[in-house]
Amino acid sequence: MIHSFPLRQAARALACSLLLCSATSLAFAQASENQEGLFGPLKPPASAVAVQFPKAPQEAALQKVSVTGGSTMGFFVDLSSISVASDTVVRYVLVAQSAEGVRNVSYEGLDCAQNAWHVYGVWSAGGQQWVRNPQTDWIAVNVGGFTRIHGVLASDYLCENGRAAGSAETIVENLRQGLHGPQPTP
Repeated sequence: MIHSFPLRQAARALACSLLLCSATSLAFAQASENQEGLFGPLKPPASAVAVQFPKAPQEAALQKVSVTGGSTMGFFVDLSSISVASDTVVRYVLVAQSAEGVRNVSYEGLDCAQNAWHVYGVWSAGGQQWVRNPQTDWIAVNVGGFTRIHGVLASDYLCENGRAAGSAETIVENLRQGLHGPQPTP
């Protein structure tokens, strides 16, 4: 008897990957038309600064970020990629991994003042290089749905009172410790 379980897993992984790619492409397409974005209202770009891409993410630098709500995806931030571009914009590499191990890697910015995020580019594992996102629009942070990881990152780790939650070193330490948002005073 031939078991199709591995084939089903591969098909499911491919479907998840295609869904993420099509959702990102649709968001890019809608952003270019200045319409309501797939993930919420579009925000204007925080700045049109040229971005220097980081090196490819390394396994040892990946820190898991917990997202509640029954997500089947695992999310990781490359701690070595975190930078504070201004007092309001934090940049980082985000790795989204399906239960089957399929990964999508993106270099993103989160603008704490605008409560918006932007994908600067995606990592091409086959080409071993970053592929720049031609769009410049930013997407409003959504606390629910498929992109709730950005809400978690904004509220729990990267932002505080509309500004970056400290230096890159402070943000890295908070991610390592799993600190979530402002802690209550005893």
